[in-house]
Amino acid sequence: MKQRQLRVAIMSSAGGTGKSTVAVNTAYQLARMGKTTTLVDCDPNGSLALFTGLEDPSAGQTLAHVLSPSDFKGDWPLFPIWEDKISGVSACLGGLPLYEAVKRIDQEPRGVYLLSDALEDHPLKHDVLIFDCPGTIERYHELALAACTHVLIVLHPNTKAINAGFKLIDWVYQYRSKLRLNPPPQILGIVPNAYQKDAAMHRNHMGEGVADESETLPTILQSLPDPIKLFDPIRETRLLGNAADYGLPLGIYRPGEGINTVFESIAQEIAHNLTGEI
Repeated sequence: MKQRQLRVAIMSSAGGTGKSTVAVNTAYQLARMGKTTTLVDCDPNGSLALFTGLEDPSAGQTLAHVLSPSDFKGDWPLFPIWEDKISGVSACLGGLPLYEAVKRIDQEPRGVYLLSDALEDHPLKHDVLIFDCPGTIERYHELALAACTHVLIVLHPNTKAINAGFKLIDWVYQYRSKLRLNPPPQILGIVPNAYQKDAAMHRNHMGEGVADESETLPTILQSLPDPIKLFDPIRETRLLGNAADYGLPLGIYRPGEGINTVFESIAQEIAHNLTGEI
């Protein structure tokens, strides 16, 4: 069995859910496992630069350049990150240039496939690519879906966010069919973030201490026609924000912190899916 490249699009249907947090920390855990990983910032807000400790680059050194078919010749603008701590992780940044790029994308005959085309024509050799998507469903979600092999959904464990999460699941299924993607990207799993154990709503949705588990998130996800994996929740903590302020993953900033095991489990699931027929 040969190892294939996994391309994981981290999505949410709301901003501030922790997509960049999950992306950065999962990339670090993959690197610890010896898997080379590139983070691709598909978000015009450009959170990835902050989370990785990089400066905002010029437009020609961002994903916007890759999405310009007339200019891009395979010169991927990749920046190594955390080199003094670990090897094998790089980033292709997004940010403000993506606002202008989307106008050009809409005029391209293969607009929604530009990222997929770039990877096909000028492939990256990394084991894993992680696409950090915007906070709401928009054009860059479509580009990431067309280019990815898997989708990872991050949400808060409250009623509104969970309902929005299921709408995102429906969108993934419907849009991958609309784009006639073959093979269609699979949903790798759901990651509940900012979990508060003292919040009754959070406990109820996660099925902790409830008499009737039929309406809990774990039960519903397992009862779907294609059951979806639910990862352990990431508890709410300032440590993740503090690590991001230093441009570091939690595994470097606070290696002994228990939350790291959640990111490790996500990385293990990705690694498990790496081996397959090409």
